[in-house]
Amino acid sequence: MNTVKTSLLLLISLSLFSAALFETYARPVVASNSFSQFGKPSREVMAKARAAAEAEFRTELYMWLKENMRMEVDTSNSIKRFAFGKFAERCLESAEEAGVGKGRVWTLTLTVSEDDVRSALNGHNDYYDALASTRFQDARGSDLNAALPGAIGALCAAMSKIEQSGGSGSGVNVDDIRANVQILFDKIDVKSAITVVDGRQGSFPNRSPDAVFTIDGAPLTGFYLTATVQGGRVLTQLETDSRGAVPLRDYKVPFVHNGSMLNVTPDARRYIKSDSFIRYRDLGIRLTKGQDLSYIYKVPALTYTLEYKASSLSKSIVVPPDFLADAHVRKYLKEYCGLIPVSRGGTADLNIKIMVEFSQNVHNDTEEDGYAMRAVAEFRGSGIERTGKTQFEKRLNFGLTLQPGEYFWEASGALRKLIADALSRDN
Repeated sequence: MNTVKTSLLLLISLSLFSAALFETYARPVVASNSFSQFGKPSREVMAKARAAAEAEFRTELYMWLKENMRMEVDTSNSIKRFAFGKFAERCLESAEEAGVGKGRVWTLTLTVSEDDVRSALNGHNDYYDALASTRFQDARGSDLNAALPGAIGALCAAMSKIEQSGGSGSGVNVDDIRANVQILFDKIDVKSAITVVDGRQGSFPNRSPDAVFTIDGAPLTGFYLTATVQGGRVLTQLETDSRGAVPLRDYKVPFVHNGSMLNVTPDARRYIKSDSFIRYRDLGIRLTKGQDLSYIYKVPALTYTLEYKASSLSKSIVVPPDFLADAHVRKYLKEYCGLIPVSRGGTADLNIKIMVEFSQNVHNDTEEDGYAMRAVAEFRGSGIERTGKTQFEKRLNFGLTLQPGEYFWEASGALRKLIADALSRDN
């Protein structure tokens, strides 16, 4: 009897010791952002600090999963990246925020306890497990056109769970759902007689592909795709109509070179309400029957005139000669927009005006100097009326010297983005 009591007491002691040890070594997820600040930070400053701290939190959360749970999320996979982002959002709902000022430095810290992280992980997995089950039920039935969205949504949800490699074996079976989706995709056919998009940049095409999707011989309606052009730039998101057709004729020809490719690829993002592209290959689905479409743009080389001026209102910002000259702008217009200068005496298709102005701002609240670039770009001619504006600012703590090479490289990038964004707008 004494032996039994002794053993029982030993087990209780070990249990209490283990609990105390777990409590001692429980590891919260902590992220912070520090910034120079004189006085109480404004809402704008605190919002920026919060965004920076949340970005750091995602990095810390990734390492916490890897080290504490032996889970490594493959964020190069689009569906896993989406899932991790949703998990991080759930964790941040429980974050304790603390702002502390020490001298002239403020630090904003976000802390989520280990218990809250584990609870968020369980809640995340339970939600997507239930969603996968519900969507998979929607995929049952003889109407394949109606079954496809449910099957894809079920697969996206099932793969959004965050588990150890191989899964825990609980809940939905990902392999079964994937096999079902693959069977449906193998029944999808695409017919497209035209492979060339013929037209003028900034205008609706004269001739465009009329690809038609069918599933088991019937029109595949409401099927989502994304169109991208050179460099992976997204042109638009598409949805097949009541005929199963892809409405490419409804979108203006972008500013691209003659012979540039237009890629139209199935995109699963809307089935899981993601803001970013979800690739079917990341879901383990093979597109074996031409569902991935490629076309060639046949466009003229538009000519342009350019009025460009860069100036500085501050003695502390000396604009270098290569930025004062317009050669860097002309190079971008040629290489990335497919535009060429008008010949002497000729009439240009586009008249382009770009004005750039640099100035220095003093931010006493954060004890920083701000080196700002403001730019306006106008495009006129051939039925095109587009204007874009941008502002770029680099801040440095008082006493630090601006590095002109790095600064004007970043300013050039902001100017190129302004041009691309203005030409991409559909107005």
